[in-house]
Amino acid sequence: MPAAALTLRRRVEHAIDWLFAGTVASSVYGAIRIGIAAIFLVRHADWLRSWVYLEHHRFVRGLMFMDTSALAPRLRSPLLPFLTLGDTATHVLVYVRTALSVLLLLGVRARVTAALLALSSYLLFAADRYRYYHHLHLLYVTLFWLALAPIGDSLTLMRGFSRLRARFWPGSDEPAPTIVRRAVSPLWPLQLLRAEALSVYVAAAVSKLDASFLRGDALRELESAWVLKGVVWETARDALGYAGVATLSAGTELIIALGLALRPTRRVSVLLAWTFHVGISLCMPVYSFGAQMAVLVFAFWPKTTSDPR
Repeated sequence: MPAAALTLRRRVEHAIDWLFAGTVASSVYGAIRIGIAAIFLVRHADWLRSWVYLEHHRFVRGLMFMDTSALAPRLRSPLLPFLTLGDTATHVLVYVRTALSVLLLLGVRARVTAALLALSSYLLFAADRYRYYHHLHLLYVTLFWLALAPIGDSLTLMRGFSRLRARFWPGSDEPAPTIVRRAVSPLWPLQLLRAEALSVYVAAAVSKLDASFLRGDALRELESAWVLKGVVWETARDALGYAGVATLSAGTELIIALGLALRPTRRVSVLLAWTFHVGISLCMPVYSFGAQMAVLVFAFWPKTTSDPR
């Protein structure tokens, strides 16, 4: 192999190692799994209707997509003709999706469960394109990334049972199930989740770098449609103007992306991102998007072996 090609290969290998080699606490993956599964359960049903009103409760009764009682003619638009699902198949798939989300929350066969949950969710999407939402697409992509991560190494139901048994029945003659405990896990799956979060902020910021948006035109239209409203929005609008809020929004997303990408500023950027999403949620309906990004941004909080000590 020529010397130049060998040097390039070594540089590429070094860059890959720099990005993906290392370890992180296993509990990080468990916490992200629980957060995403909990969001999935809340967003795809109206479990919390009796305690708190959420935006999707306007059109979700019971389990999402379960209600197929609309009178004919019923408008459906599958991505491919053979993907049309009847009422029975839709109901079965919704029940399967719900059961998988509970299993994911508990950490039962977590990686396989995450993959199957993403597949079943996308199948329901594909059966009718009118079911599509950007934030749900982001949620399902996150599930696919979680299927690559060691999300079953900590904070699972079996580990909880094992600890309870060891504490309250230490002298039991029946052998306890063998559960491998891992204090640390590989870093590379977390880097994929971090890349997903960064891509969202970069894409959102770049899409706003438009003269019309930076003038505040989109914000005026959202306000006139009663999408933007509330004390927080009115305070920001009166203080900065439409153009000022638009510029601040795009700039904040760029700052968050840059801050998360640099190790010394990651935790400050995590706090900024959380504050940013709380502010947006107080101004306009974003469904579960803010909560999803809060969980994804948490991936930048823990220290790893590749971080400077």
